[in-house]
Amino acid sequence: MTPAEDARRLTQTFWVLLGVAVLMFSAGIGLRDPWPADEPRFAMIARDMVWTGDWLFPRRAGELYADKPPLFMWAIACFYWLTGSLRVAFVLPSLLAGLGTLVLVHDLARRLWDRRTALFAMAALMFTVQFTLQARTAQIDALLCFWTTLGLYGFCRHLLLGPAPGWFITGWAAMGLGVITKGVGFLPLLLLIPFGYARWRQWPGLAPRLGLLPLLLGLVAFGAAIALWLLPMLAAVSASVDPQLHAYRDEILFRQTVERYANPWHHFKAPWYFLTNVIPMYWLPWIAFAPWLIPMWRERLQQ
Repeated sequence: MTPAEDARRLTQTFWVLLGVAVLMFSAGIGLRDPWPADEPRFAMIARDMVWTGDWLFPRRAGELYADKPPLFMWAIACFYWLTGSLRVAFVLPSLLAGLGTLVLVHDLARRLWDRRTALFAMAALMFTVQFTLQARTAQIDALLCFWTTLGLYGFCRHLLLGPAPGWFITGWAAMGLGVITKGVGFLPLLLLIPFGYARWRQWPGLAPRLGLLPLLLGLVAFGAAIALWLLPMLAAVSASVDPQLHAYRDEILFRQTVERYANPWHHFKAPWYFLTNVIPMYWLPWIAFAPWLIPMWRERLQQ
């Protein structure tokens, strides 16, 4: 087989895998109503946004909803406005986010290694129980995963394959959108820790330098993405004498962010909860290969 034929076959395999993902993620779309616990809440908030025209302050049955920023509800509301069907609209953001995440993982693996490795990486993610489950349900996590992956993609394009300042700035913007999807959207920043260690140890394969200008522009992009929601919300609250709006602002900016992590009041779990209750089931089937993968990862790091 010639290199051109092999490349064509691998490209065809990519499209087949993506088609299978579309079938997996979209099966049953439009045939069910939102399921508890989270789906009915987000679907009703999005529906009310379209009905009332108030997109800035999410409301659940008329009550202000300050548990999460509004970007995910905006996405559902946009699809509801476009399709006119809540049964279709409420799952579309997660479906598209899942497909987008697969494409990003495939492309990054292709650039870091080769086409065959990229297909394995895409398939590994696609057939992981928790990933497919989230791509099929109207919860925030699939969209958050997309923004987080786009942030990591942008960072890796600059730090490992660069310099690519445009992608680096895009990664910062994606993190900002992740923050107004769910507060932990900034997590790709943690990638700078191993990058700094690798630069200190002079590991090969890194971009020549981080770059002060891309870093400053990235911070601007991060703030601008958050400001898409934050500034209009703060302006509307400041111009209002409604105590409920002031309470909403304080709740979502302080209690649901700073206090939620500094002094949490719910979701208490043992330190080993994810190791014993989540990973063994929801990371199947690939977690079963951990006994073989961990020694290989150790060997690669040593190299």
